[in-house]
Amino acid sequence: MIYLFMKIWSVLTVCVLLSILAGCDQKPRNPIAEHGDAMINAYQKSKALRDTASLSSIKTAVQTFHAERGRYPDDLSEIKDLLGADYDLSVYSYDPSNGSVSLR
Repeated sequence: MIYLFMKIWSVLTVCVLLSILAGCDQKPRNPIAEHGDAMINAYQKSKALRDTASLSSIKTAVQTFHAERGRYPDDLSEIKDLLGADYDLSVYSYDPSNGSVSLR
């Protein structure tokens, strides 16, 4: 009887140890890194939304330039005065032959 009890006890001990070891393969959580990643993702999403929202203002400025001067600007730097704000124009593709503007 004692032999059977000891055998059951050893099997249970092995099972418990195996279940503990199986849970150890998960990467430990780092709350600071997770928060940093969330902040970076939020910043990148807000930048993309800002660039998309600014696209219509830039298109309007190109059309205004065309209406005033009878030609499209050679590059987007020519419409900076019409924009009234400081835009990062490097994120936009511009075709001076037809005045089309798009995000890169």
